[in-house]
Amino acid sequence: MHLRPDDPVLNVVRAAKPTRWMPDATDIEPLARAVRERYGVLLSDIWHDGLTLGGLFQRVQQARGKPAV
Repeated sequence: MHLRPDDPVLNVVRAAKPTRWMPDATDIEPLARAVRERYGVLLSDIWHDGLTLGGLFQRVQQARGKPAV
């Protein structure tokens, strides 16, 4: 799998579970838990359907006090 910063998070989740057309909360919860535990970022605070991997990375970098380059 090749990932790009402009890939929507929902598309990545869909690719991981191709038998489901639309991911639900149970599909996204493992990502939300990992981001919260590892980086202290609440995915629910930043979530929108168009959230990209780059946008998620930027928010994680901000939470860590680093500039997102």
